[in-house]
Amino acid sequence: MKAFFTNMTLVLLGLFFAVSVLELAVRVLPLPMLPVPLRQLVHELEVRSQKLSNPDPQLRHVIRPQTDYLFTWRDFSFRLKTNLNFPNAGFRGGTLGGPAWAVAVGDSFTFGHGVNQEATWVARLAGIATREIVNLGVPRWGPQQYTRSLEKYGIPLKPKVIFWCLFANDLSDSIIFERWLRGRSDRFSLGRFLRTHTVTFAIFRRLRVYLRAGSEDVNLREVSLRFNSKIVRANLNKESKRFSAAWPLARREIETAYRESQAANATFVLLYFPSKEQVYWDSIKEQAKSLESFDASIDNLSRATLEFCQSRHLLCLDLTPALRKRALRREKLYFTIDGHWNEHGHDAVAREIYSFLLAQKIL
Repeated sequence: MKAFFTNMTLVLLGLFFAVSVLELAVRVLPLPMLPVPLRQLVHELEVRSQKLSNPDPQLRHVIRPQTDYLFTWRDFSFRLKTNLNFPNAGFRGGTLGGPAWAVAVGDSFTFGHGVNQEATWVARLAGIATREIVNLGVPRWGPQQYTRSLEKYGIPLKPKVIFWCLFANDLSDSIIFERWLRGRSDRFSLGRFLRTHTVTFAIFRRLRVYLRAGSEDVNLREVSLRFNSKIVRANLNKESKRFSAAWPLARREIETAYRESQAANATFVLLYFPSKEQVYWDSIKEQAKSLESFDASIDNLSRATLEFCQSRHLLCLDLTPALRKRALRREKLYFTIDGHWNEHGHDAVAREIYSFLLAQKIL
């Protein structure tokens, strides 16, 4: 028994030494010297550990002002530069200069995760319409943050148009923010600390996900897109279970933002952005027949959004039908593995919104 404990102690000490060397190496060595997978994990940890964010008492977190950072991921690399800077917060801001004709609030799809600022739908739309649109999108925000940032940062810019952008995962984000308001997410968690500060934990976590779910097993070769059917199923199950509790939260924020827009004499436009899975749903089902059971729920949020807009007489554009038509034409609108729009996707969205604005005589 003594020999067993001695051997176990030596094994644990060896593991501790190996982990310490790895953690020290990724912090001391220049990023170009690290293998690409480790480099990507370091980037992810910098984001998760809030090194690019400031805590905020109203918005939970904001991008730090004067940020200029190059992201490198599996699918893409892009530059995050805050052109609009406040004392405690930074935003991608505008591209044309001059007074703001419109502002856009939303999450990473409004921010433009994966592409440089000039390639985002906000910048493309500003260029097509020849009117300045200020991008106030921030990754990992949800409906409560959209409305609060509109009140704090958007309305003071005196825009004539306000784009309030809803995305498929905003149901989960609504619940996460409500928990934060109640202080439940502020308690210390060893798991959260390891997840946001150690490369070793990130490696084992990624390995566990890979072993549990497997690699991307749905490959749409005609558009070079890949999906993991088990992860798709898990995400759809989660969103479906949260719908009844989360949709009223999102709806409340839309109503508040609409009232704020009216008070500011601005035209309120609600944009619904579909997920990558929604847009390519028919093609995904052909390869993953088990997902057909989600046919009735895949469009729950977009359907509820349109019904709400009609009942309140709100201007609303659901991008799902237009992007599905493009998907049928075998257009690649998203990155191969990541769930965000590529440059072509952003351009397509900008053109669809521009057509909508013309039809509504907003332009």
